[in-house]
Amino acid sequence: MNKHSHYLSLNKVTAGMILADDLLDKVGHILLPAGTTLSENMLHSLATHGISQLCIEKDNTPSPDELEERQHKIERIPLLFRKYPAERPLNLLQKYIQHYREGDST
Repeated sequence: MNKHSHYLSLNKVTAGMILADDLLDKVGHILLPAGTTLSENMLHSLATHGISQLCIEKDNTPSPDELEERQHKIERIPLLFRKYPAERPLNLLQKYIQHYREGDST
């Protein structure tokens, strides 16, 4: 499990959720690989085999508060670099920070 996943009891798991880790049987055989999108039939089958919880990927959609905070941080960038507007290394750094805050990985 990592920060992008969490454990849920099987009765809280719904069809369409994505398995974050391989689901193993008692001897270590893979029943379902990580990344599997769970269906109703799979969930029913897991319940009949005594599985009580699954490691599920978290929904990474940002909340409105997170979006507002991100926008606030983006708007602060020019303020942070206002004293040295013409220095090339700082302009490059400002562009990198801008891309990072906007979520652009390039």
